[in-house]
Amino acid sequence: MKDYNPYLQTALKGVVRSVLSDVANNGLTDESYYVISFQTPKSKIPDFVRAKYPTEMTIILQNQFQDLQITDNDFSVVLGFGGVPCEIHVPFDAILNFADPSQKFGLTLTPSPISKEKEATAEVIDLASLRRKK
Repeated sequence: MKDYNPYLQTALKGVVRSVLSDVANNGLTDESYYVISFQTPKSKIPDFVRAKYPTEMTIILQNQFQDLQITDNDFSVVLGFGGVPCEIHVPFDAILNFADPSQKFGLTLTPSPISKEKEATAEVIDLASLRRKK
């Protein structure tokens, strides 16, 4: 049986990407504003923010945000946390919910699972053991 969910999730991420791209290029229009919930372990956020929101957080893009940048895989934006401007990077794969309450529009996404990255291990090799013995 064909699983259509991955196709649907890709399409939903595309909607979010397109809407945010439009905002980055043209600014907010009308009364629109965006509420975005996302997984913090997959996102690049300041440590003091991560300490407060270790698993997920919600941001609002309305009046006080700067430098919204969109790539194929993520978006970045400068927001104020406790009066301190901070840049955050959120992969589209980390988004849980995206909404424009002014339009009564919302999406619920199924992000990919959070992986436990293995620490890279290296083996030290003594170069003398590789030299040819004469």
